[in-house]
Amino acid sequence: MRSATVGLAMTTRALTDRHPDRSTPVRSAAVSPTLAHRVLSLLAVVALFQGLPTLLRNEAVSRVYLSVGFGLLYGALLVLALIVAVARDDLPLRRLDVAVLVAAVARLGLQTAEATGTRVPTYHDDEAALVTTAARSLVAGGHVYGVHFTDTARLFHVGMTPLMSGATADTFGYPPLSVLLTAPFTAHGPLPAPTWLPVTGLWCLGALVVAAALMFRLLPAALRPAATVLVFATSWMFLYARDGYPVFLTLPFLVVVLAGWSGIGAGGRLGRTGVVSACCLGAADAAHQLAWFLTVFLLVGVLLLRRGEFGRWRPAVTVAGRYAAVAAGVFLLLNLPTVVVDRRAWLPGVLTVLTQHASPQGLGPVDISLWLTSGSGALGLYSAAAAAALLATLAALVLWPARLAPALALLPWPAFFLSARSTETYFVLLAPLWLVALACNERALFAVAWAWRPAPLRRRTVRLALPPLLVAPALALLLTAVLTPSPLRLAATATGPQAGRPARLTGLVRITASVRNTGGTPLRPAFAVSVSAWPDTGWRIVSGPAAVPPHGSAVYVLRRVGSPLAPDPAGTTLLTILTDRPMTVTNARLRLSPR
Repeated sequence: MRSATVGLAMTTRALTDRHPDRSTPVRSAAVSPTLAHRVLSLLAVVALFQGLPTLLRNEAVSRVYLSVGFGLLYGALLVLALIVAVARDDLPLRRLDVAVLVAAVARLGLQTAEATGTRVPTYHDDEAALVTTAARSLVAGGHVYGVHFTDTARLFHVGMTPLMSGATADTFGYPPLSVLLTAPFTAHGPLPAPTWLPVTGLWCLGALVVAAALMFRLLPAALRPAATVLVFATSWMFLYARDGYPVFLTLPFLVVVLAGWSGIGAGGRLGRTGVVSACCLGAADAAHQLAWFLTVFLLVGVLLLRRGEFGRWRPAVTVAGRYAAVAAGVFLLLNLPTVVVDRRAWLPGVLTVLTQHASPQGLGPVDISLWLTSGSGALGLYSAAAAAALLATLAALVLWPARLAPALALLPWPAFFLSARSTETYFVLLAPLWLVALACNERALFAVAWAWRPAPLRRRTVRLALPPLLVAPALALLLTAVLTPSPLRLAATATGPQAGRPARLTGLVRITASVRNTGGTPLRPAFAVSVSAWPDTGWRIVSGPAAVPPHGSAVYVLRRVGSPLAPDPAGTTLLTILTDRPMTVTNARLRLSPR
């Protein structure tokens, strides 16, 4: 009797589900999206409008098909914005997020087509130009590292990174993954000019698309529109990727590494997920040096988490060591072709970006010595302060892992703000990784991390005093760099090309600089003129000694290479002297006068 009753109830329920009446809601399982999810989805659509009107108008005559494409995309975004605003259920909104991501990829493709062709430069910066030149050398059987590619600036019409010595960075100084990817698509041998197709830039743009797709797959559903915003809706991401900056090749690999990094080695074994993560980490390290700094913090974080899980060091060190060994193996495997070809030059080559003394440039405290004072006699201490801050941050991770581990992807980069070359590429280009590490790891998992607590640190007063003590060395080095005066004293006059007319109207072609060395070391000056944050190094010494003797003076005559330099008529024009050993910078205002 009971089984018959159950069967009757099941039949009735089936019939009711098949033919529901008005009293039975059909959409009972539907879930309304949260307001935060809807707003983030709408923000992703709105952010993609950035720059579209300008791109459409620029191509309205020359390449009409691109203008039509931008116009269709503009209309599609308007429709998507409307549908996002009125969507009632969570599932349709998720599908709309996918549609917005597809629109973002289409926008990237149209931008790439607009910025590529025989009528535009292959690259605008020197990074991808050096990658292409090194790839051509590798295909031709030549060397990648330890070779001065002196023709790069002429072939690609790009400016090269100036060094403190007055030379330029014309050697390839990154790990070789970008070269290995570019080489199969690059012509070799002596060519009058490189191909117009930006192969390295296309690889970087492809890496952007893959990174966004991985983020979309790994992030919680409500946060997926943030992948579109961070990867496609910020103008600098496209500009740097189009110009082939190798750091973009690390993004898809590091997305995989940081998504769920808190579970690496859990239970004492790597498993398939851990091995894939280690392989991705090794590939990222073979693409750009910035991944190396993140690798150190990641390995320390994994070690602390597993030490807290097991309660002993041996299994924690074992599983973290296996992870590091797999990553190192992949790194060495990808470096093997250049190790074989270049042998002794390989290691100094991959360390070039860290060891070369590039001219100061940045958005940090170094600007004090560049623009606000007459210079600094201890410019190298800015980078020493950055190194001290990096070590302090690593120590803070060991002391407070539960608090700092959620921000693991962000921890290495604030220290670079103090360096002598603190460009924005150290920060914003890796912003997508910040979100992945924060959103794809449960904060509760970090509570078990082992924290170093010797007896003195168990006292509250000591713990409160510890953060200032950690940052004290970096601050001391920074203050020393700012307050140490330059040993050079400088006075300079600039003249224009036309006699009797002010140089501020006709441009600068000749500079006479009187330099006095107050120190006890001979200094070899390199000159640059600054009318903005980008110093102009197109000046040749036509008269003056190679070095200013200790406690001596010298007069230098500089001649402009090429057309006259236009000074800022409403601002200040500076003459800058850089010296390499020791690293100093000296500034003086140019007096502008007619010839």
